Amino acid sequence: MSIVRKLSLLPVILLLLTLGCAEKSEEQGEEKPHVRGMITDFEEERGQVLIENKEDGGVESGPIWISLNTDAELIIEGETVTVSLDETLVGRSADVWIGGIIAQSYPPQTQAVKMVIH
Repeated sequence: MSIVRKLSLLPVILLLLTLGCAEKSEEQGEEKPHVRGMITDFEEERGQVLIENKEDGGVESGPIWISLNTDAELIIEGETVTVSLDETLVGRSADVWIGGIIAQSYPPQTQAVKMVIH
């Protein structure tokens, strides 16, 4: 094979490698939720839900109060909504991504940057 043919294949090979790596990066970019579990209570005054947090494998790590950050994304049954948390969410499961600190109270409290309700 001549050097010209080898060099003409180089851009195609680089393109395939780039596309393959990009797909892998997108799959890895999906971060696991920090909190996952059943919503068991709602505190109207603070606008918080209490979630019985379960770690991977179903191990309970205890309850945690979650409120929404001001620019949080709330997704209920696959639709992004602009409503606030309320008592109708009690009994449903949730995946929560947090941003920031967790208050060392009992139960702990934190704010969600993204919450998906199932």
